[in-house]
Amino acid sequence: MNLENYAVKTEKLTVAYDGKPVLSDISLELPKEMLIAIMGPNGAGKTTLLKALLGLIPKVEGETEFSCVKGKPPKIGYVPQSESIDRDFPATVLDVVTMGCYGRLGWIKRPGKADRELSMQMLAKMGMEQYWDRQISHLSGGQQQRTFIARALVQKADIYFMDEPFKGVDAATERSIIEILKELRSSGKTVIAVHHDLATAPEYFDWVTMINTHVIANGKTEDVFTKENLSHTYRVGGAE
Repeated sequence: MNLENYAVKTEKLTVAYDGKPVLSDISLELPKEMLIAIMGPNGAGKTTLLKALLGLIPKVEGETEFSCVKGKPPKIGYVPQSESIDRDFPATVLDVVTMGCYGRLGWIKRPGKADRELSMQMLAKMGMEQYWDRQISHLSGGQQQRTFIARALVQKADIYFMDEPFKGVDAATERSIIEILKELRSSGKTVIAVHHDLATAPEYFDWVTMINTHVIANGKTEDVFTKENLSHTYRVGGAE
């Protein structure tokens, strides 16, 4: 597969906290139009890898390249780890989802009627339309997760980065989320998600990247999801 078929590529990516390497010499090519799982034990650097690819944290070394879409840089959507979100921020569910429009509009232009309608459509897709006027802090963890995924959907991105999108949700919510992710893939989008559950990975994801501070395996799920790779990946932890 040549580079044109890849959504994101990174070479020799190294990240350190307080002088201690958390990711070391990460070289990856992740394909377009697939559901991709980033997997590894606690402390392997999964969240750090997502943030480094997005340019949210400084790198010691390495370059990241996104493949263009129709000759333009791709639009990126991001669902951060649930614990990193200020759930007491005084905003309604609709406010939170509509914030996803600012990436397209810029911070000067305010969302209009069409943006609010799109936000309501995405809330309906996530089964959250009846909570549109509720304060985000008054929702359950699963409802909050659905809201933040709806916010990512209104961004109309080409590549979605999601940090543990199934964390803290019930089985029904998890099933609805994975169906949404499959719809995104079918429409030509790429989803790169940190994922913990070994049991569901082969069912949910087309491609798996296993890391433990460095890359253990990277490829189609049926090729790399082996006992040998899993044993090598989960032998010890590092630092998340």
